Amino acid sequence: MKRFTITTVFLFLAFSFASFSTHKFYIGVFQVDYKVEKKEFQMTSRVFIDDIEKALETKFKKKLNLATAKESDESEALIASYFKEKFKISVNNKAQEMIFLAKEYEDDVLICYHKISYSGKIKSLNFYNSILTEQYTEQQNLLHINVNSNKKSFLFTNSNPRDKIEF
Repeated sequence: MKRFTITTVFLFLAFSFASFSTHKFYIGVFQVDYKVEKKEFQMTSRVFIDDIEKALETKFKKKLNLATAKESDESEALIASYFKEKFKISVNNKAQEMIFLAKEYEDDVLICYHKISYSGKIKSLNFYNSILTEQYTEQQNLLHINVNSNKKSFLFTNSNPRDKIEF
């Protein structure tokens, strides 16, 4: 009986893990923090390398080989251009210019850093986030914000790429 139980548990776990490997997650995680002392929004984004690479190659018709020794010299500029088009923030209903700072790779994730300079009073924020949603209709982008000790999270999808917060 003990052997049967161990075998059953083992088979259950094996099938469970096998089912996870056949179903892919399409998720991006974004963090936006307003730093009063620097008068700027600091943004960090995390998306899977293979997903962003496919979206960029579809959009720009170029092979980028992200996170490899063969990575294209154009990759950083194309990533910055893509994010500028697909991720936008308006403060008090005025569009803001997002500045691409850097990118890095961590395991199978692309991490990008951006900033927006802003020194006025923040009454409202409007967000637009369609990162990867044109490539993957199942894509979900989770955005966490922290502005003047106000914390909130948003979920952006293909059918819901916009949201806002008022203070």
